[in-house]
Amino acid sequence: MKFKATQSSNLIKTIIHNIQGLSFSSAQKAMRLGNIKVNGKRTKQNIQINIGDEIDIYEIKKSKPNIPIVYEDENIIIINKPAGIECATRDKSSENTYSLEEIFEDKNAIVVHRLDRLTEGLVILARNKNIAKLFEEIFRTRQVQKKYLAGVYHIPQSEGVKTAYLLKNSKTALVTISDTPKENYKEIITEFYIQNKLKDYAIIDITLHTGRTHQIRGYFAHIGNPIIGDDKYGRNSKNTPLKTSYKGYHLTAYKLAFNIKHKDLEYLNKLEFEITPSWKQSLLENTNN
Repeated sequence: MKFKATQSSNLIKTIIHNIQGLSFSSAQKAMRLGNIKVNGKRTKQNIQINIGDEIDIYEIKKSKPNIPIVYEDENIIIINKPAGIECATRDKSSENTYSLEEIFEDKNAIVVHRLDRLTEGLVILARNKNIAKLFEEIFRTRQVQKKYLAGVYHIPQSEGVKTAYLLKNSKTALVTISDTPKENYKEIITEFYIQNKLKDYAIIDITLHTGRTHQIRGYFAHIGNPIIGDDKYGRNSKNTPLKTSYKGYHLTAYKLAFNIKHKDLEYLNKLEFEITPSWKQSLLENTNN
């Protein structure tokens, strides 16, 4: 298993940061046994690692991350995905991460909708292919309500239901937003209200009426309120990096509700699920200090 360091630290911390599910004791043991090379040289010392150093590790046993299950029955599982976990696909050349489908493969889980890797929150997994197929229609006809909480830079100038237009660049995988219709742009409808007004930030409650790629991240960057922690859409001289230990986007799919028409899944209409963003309290405390 090889990777390049993206930040300076000691060897043990670098290994743990880059290898999901690896314990401190396992990293120590690998170093002690000489199972680690840094820039091609074997080392048994907890040496300083610099950005760009190549680390090669072998004979390491990893455990899959423990993902909280919010709800489970014979048809679906609802989990609270942490930031840093892919939903269904990952880089197969890398061994230092798992997707949700791999983590729950013993339950034959199939992800029926997705969140970005660095977005946390509620995700539904089907227990079999028939249920997964049903959810394709359920999501297409918007029979599931998903709500998000986001920490954004600055205070939005207005709130309510907003219509804009989105174009995805297939080469860069990024989106561009327009306030007016343009050729090949698709309509997006975003509803949001300010929950907390902070000194340099705001926490907003978002409901999507369309579900386009990067709709939230792209739209709020477009209106001058990018998601905190989103370097792709939020990098701007006016957006002072927030000093926080949280490594993901300040964006959480925090609430799920159902209005399902199919008789086999109508029982879900009686249920509603809600979680608290893991970043919210630290953002409030950071702002108040």
